[in-house]
Amino acid sequence: MSSSEKSKTPSQNQLYGQSGKDSSSAYLMSIVQTLSSSADFEQREKEKTRIEKAYRESDKRLGELVANNYQDVTQILKAFNGMTKSINESRDKIRKIKEDLNSCKTLLHFKRDELRKLWKDGVEHKAVLSMLEQVEQIKEVQDKMNTYIANKHYLHATDMIVQAVAMLEGPLYGVDALRELKSDLINIKERMHETLIEELSKQIYERSLPSFSLQRGSQMRLSRKDASVWGWSDGLDSPRRAPKLEGSEMSSSKISYYEVKENLNSNPQDNLENFIAILTESLFALHKLPDGVERLKLSMKGSLNKLINTATQQIAESSGQQLDSMVNHVQPKYLNELLKLIFEQARYVAKTHQIFLNNVFRLTSSGMPLLSHVLYDIKDVWSEIQARLQILLSQYLDVRNTMSSRQQAPSGFDEPSMDISQYFSKKRPAKPKKVSLFRFDASQHAISVSSARQQIQQFEHLFSFQDALGLSDNWHIVKVCKPDAFNITAIYKPLRSFIVEVEEIMETSALQEFITDFVQNAFLGQVHAKVSENIEAATRVEEEEDGHKCFDALRNIIDEKTRRELGVPRPLLQSTVTVDSSIQELQDLMHDLPNYADQFLNMICNVLRDYKDKCNSAYRDIVQHGSDEKRIISSMWAKDDDISRFLRSLPSWRSLQPRQGKELDHTICSEEEMRALNSKEAIILISNLSTDESLIPQQEIITDVTQMRTVANVHESLEWFANRLDLFADSLTPQSSLAPLQEELPTELPPISDKTLQSLKQLVQEFKDLAEICLLLLHLEVRVHCFYYLLPVAKQSNYAGPIDDLDPDSNVLKLNKDLSGMEEMMTQSLQPKKFKYIFESLGYLVASILINSVQFLNKINENGIKKMCRNILAIQQNLTNITLTRESDLDRARHFYELLYMNPDEVLNAVAEKGPQFTLGEYQELIKLYHRSFAGNPVQVQDARMQRLHSVMEKGQNETLA
Repeated sequence: MSSSEKSKTPSQNQLYGQSGKDSSSAYLMSIVQTLSSSADFEQREKEKTRIEKAYRESDKRLGELVANNYQDVTQILKAFNGMTKSINESRDKIRKIKEDLNSCKTLLHFKRDELRKLWKDGVEHKAVLSMLEQVEQIKEVQDKMNTYIANKHYLHATDMIVQAVAMLEGPLYGVDALRELKSDLINIKERMHETLIEELSKQIYERSLPSFSLQRGSQMRLSRKDASVWGWSDGLDSPRRAPKLEGSEMSSSKISYYEVKENLNSNPQDNLENFIAILTESLFALHKLPDGVERLKLSMKGSLNKLINTATQQIAESSGQQLDSMVNHVQPKYLNELLKLIFEQARYVAKTHQIFLNNVFRLTSSGMPLLSHVLYDIKDVWSEIQARLQILLSQYLDVRNTMSSRQQAPSGFDEPSMDISQYFSKKRPAKPKKVSLFRFDASQHAISVSSARQQIQQFEHLFSFQDALGLSDNWHIVKVCKPDAFNITAIYKPLRSFIVEVEEIMETSALQEFITDFVQNAFLGQVHAKVSENIEAATRVEEEEDGHKCFDALRNIIDEKTRRELGVPRPLLQSTVTVDSSIQELQDLMHDLPNYADQFLNMICNVLRDYKDKCNSAYRDIVQHGSDEKRIISSMWAKDDDISRFLRSLPSWRSLQPRQGKELDHTICSEEEMRALNSKEAIILISNLSTDESLIPQQEIITDVTQMRTVANVHESLEWFANRLDLFADSLTPQSSLAPLQEELPTELPPISDKTLQSLKQLVQEFKDLAEICLLLLHLEVRVHCFYYLLPVAKQSNYAGPIDDLDPDSNVLKLNKDLSGMEEMMTQSLQPKKFKYIFESLGYLVASILINSVQFLNKINENGIKKMCRNILAIQQNLTNITLTRESDLDRARHFYELLYMNPDEVLNAVAEKGPQFTLGEYQELIKLYHRSFAGNPVQVQDARMQRLHSVMEKGQNETLA
């Protein structure tokens, strides 16, 4: 090693700050070795100088550190001195203790027998003190138990009594002084489960029920306290449907294991779910859980009965009526409120049962097993609820009395399409035998006797089945309304919603089967019987003195009050209003029981069909006379296809249709067009009635104004009735309108069978057709009356008589009187536009009849012309009073007869100068009458005038065309 390397070694050790005894010694030895091994003095001096310098620097650095950390060093030194002192003192004490222990050991060795005796005495005294403490605790058990039970802290009470009995039967078994207390506590333990079961039943059937109040609008509201218990919204909102409950058959993975705790500082009833768990846990601790489950299962029927009775009393109190008197009043709204309250309470009861069952499964899955006949599930709860409701509903719906006097509803409406024209054919169908309307044994929908007996047996079996299940017990039900089968209409919708809710849990519902059996086998038949009875009374057939049967209901109209209530402008038949009321009741039933809409629509169709047959039969009795097959003329014309089609094509008829809604407007149809149409109508009628010299027999017209009023009433009634039915048919939805993937439409009524709906629309159309035929009959009958009275005016009267015979013809006076009577009748029975339709253009027809009748006059003189003009004037004045418009068409007839004052040559000259005002045939008949009336005119003169007439008329036509 070189000297330079040796000289570096100490400095490096110094720079690295080596300390400690070993390092210091090694460092010193290194310095000594360096100095001794160096032969050069100078080198030693340098090394010495370097060491001294390093020493001074270390000393300086040490001084600085001591100065900077003086306080810490002082504290360390003090602490070190104190520790050194404590260690020394401890050494002295240990030494002294060691010496004392050795002395004690020596002394104990000599006293060991005496110490062993004292230890045994101490153990005995300790055991006695423990037993005394236990006795004191046992003595306080009863007082604490009473306090816990009063505060409903049943879990603490149960644990206390179980521990106390276990202690008395264990460590304190031989204490004779506790024998009486032991007997009392054992008795308390044996009765404890009774209290728990009673409290559990109270929580399920009473405490769990929300406090409802029936307020305005009969809305039930949930109190804030009950809402907080269930964790729902506050009492300001209506209670929601109870949460859907899981089935009781739960797998072990679904059962939540948790420790049930009871807080002595809170009310255990504030949390219902935890309180039920506490009660269940208490029963489990008492080993009485199977008894509790069985007791709850067996008491379910009675508890539900009591619950329903309580709800009934609550409804009575909210209504402000005496419960005993409510049964005598028909007020199904209270039954509806009662069922809604019971439904809501049933949901809470089922919810609480589910909570209890969940706790039972939680405890029994790993502990005490239950026998199958003891355990029940949530489906058993819902089954018992449905059984109670069945008994309740059977009382309110009066099922037994309804079944004993029930009628069978028609099974369907299957009627082929019928042509209304068959009722107006020339050959009248044979009259049916006199039978009561809607007798089901005579209906095509009547059931056989065996089928009826079978249905009776079905319902008897239903009641026997209820008896077998214990459903028809001696439960006394105080009712809030009068029992009646029609109560089903007020409760069906909420009942159906409740059944749907039950079916979500149980898949099937016995309550649904009960309601279905009742509606189909009892209610539908009773509804049909009631409707049939009402309509039969309104459409009864009576036999008059002459042996002729008439439809008496066609003579009865509604009173003025009813007319104002219905808002109709003219009186309606009482029978029609009664039938409409019955139809409206069936429509309401369709909305009340939408699931049976098809059946009620079938009833409606059957009612309409029977009423239609009655109306058609009554119509035939009016338009058919005698025992032969003859009908009145207007009836034959009304059913004639050509005449009916022509009359329906006239603007005056089209203006009556409701869709057009306007009366005839001359801007749509000009006066020339109207005159042409009126002329065509007159030509058709004249061609049918004035072709021969025979007169119209009296039996071929309606001479009784009352019958015409009846026809008018039938028209107004059936038109009003058909319009209402049409609106009803349009509101129905056929099944064919649904898309393949569309189950239902958002409508109140479900889709209706296409076949039934088509039958309804066909019946509506037939009512419309009959109403239109009645109006056409009146329109034509007035015109036939004109023919009846005016044809004898020309055929039988003398117009070549003396000067004093200038009064109007007696037939004209009869016609005026007849028209005035019909005008008075139709004003009261028909709407103004229909009255106008009947009498409109009547003046033109009368003028045409009188002009056409000139051919039947044998002779006429100047006095006869004046008499004919007086006839025309009398008719014109009467028609003006009726129509309130001047009948200018009769001026044309009067002008026509005034031409007879002139000779034919003057007439021809006027035609040549001014143009023709009448037809060629009318001028020809005028010339013929002149030649018949004034003798001395040879035939050649008549032929010459005819030829001139032809030429003048042809010339006038050519000029017109040019």
